[in-house]
Amino acid sequence: MPQVPTRRKFAPSPRPIASSRPASPVAPAARTPGAGLRSAPASGGATATATASPRAAGPSQKPEHEILFQKYFKSVGPRTYAAQLKRANNGNEYLVLTEGKREDKTGDVRKTRVFVYSEDFVAFFRMLHETAQYIRAHPVSDEIRQRRERHWSRQNNAAKR
Repeated sequence: MPQVPTRRKFAPSPRPIASSRPASPVAPAARTPGAGLRSAPASGGATATATASPRAAGPSQKPEHEILFQKYFKSVGPRTYAAQLKRANNGNEYLVLTEGKREDKTGDVRKTRVFVYSEDFVAFFRMLHETAQYIRAHPVSDEIRQRRERHWSRQNNAAKR
């Protein structure tokens, strides 16, 4: 019987783990959240670029993957969502979906990432489209929506004080 190629369920991050990175030349206090991301329009628009990251690595590291497209938006609450389309050094493209949330106590930004590789684009976007159709057909009730709006209004007012 011919051997069937297996698909990887969870792909490793294309970037090294934080502890294996060399120390940053920028002092920790001078770093800003999201400094590794390219700046996009303040309103949260889209950015297309055709150059590799300016943080291209030294002689022992490979350069970071090329960012082909990125878009982000700031949520009502403490979250920011981003989508980046990148090209790996082998030419394969992949999508990186990131949720960033600032921790109130420490001020650190906790990031959660999902990597979707090009061989899974069709199935992934089909699933996403079907999910969006379900959400449109079954919207959140007005009562729940109004409760959430009141909650975030109180949160935002408390943060301004």
